[in-house]
Amino acid sequence: MALTAPPLAAALALGVARESAYGSLGSWWFFLGGLLLPLLLLGWHAAVATRRGASLIALSALPAGLGAVLALVSVGHSTLEERGIEISCIVLKVTERTETDSSMDAEGRWTHTTRTSYDHRLDCPAGGPKYLNTPSRLAKVGDSLAVVHDPQGKVSPRAAGDVHGQGMRTAAAVAVGTAVLLGLVGGIREAYEKRRRGPRRPTMR
Repeated sequence: MALTAPPLAAALALGVARESAYGSLGSWWFFLGGLLLPLLLLGWHAAVATRRGASLIALSALPAGLGAVLALVSVGHSTLEERGIEISCIVLKVTERTETDSSMDAEGRWTHTTRTSYDHRLDCPAGGPKYLNTPSRLAKVGDSLAVVHDPQGKVSPRAAGDVHGQGMRTAAAVAVGTAVLLGLVGGIREAYEKRRRGPRRPTMR
């Protein structure tokens, strides 16, 4: 599992995302099979490795999780590259939204993370999106904004300059490759330590 869990999680996320974009898979199954199951698999992988003291194998779950998420997201970018239609829309309104997440660390201290996003209300040609949510303001009210949208409506629209299918796939491959490398080094290290701790044969007198 040291070498197979990272690519397996990424392959699961990728397969579910493609079925959602090109098949009939619903949003609930997209979340369950494409995000939750791969992360649960990697969590179990890290927990098993931690129990037996294989720290590098446990650590490989972090880049593996990143790779699974990137693989999931890359399908949306690739789908827009393959069948997306670029249109020009007029920005009617921009609404800034701020969300704060709070979490407690192991020492009982609270940390707060603030995220800001922008809802762009759009006037697009027939079939185009009505809204576009982004982490930064893309245009002012009254400006023209180039948007790429999926005519089948299965993938969220993006600004024309924010479609990076190849880049996302490359980033996912690098993350999964890093996880596999950590698992390989961790497996070799674990085998060496087991051999070193193994029972010694009695010496002849």
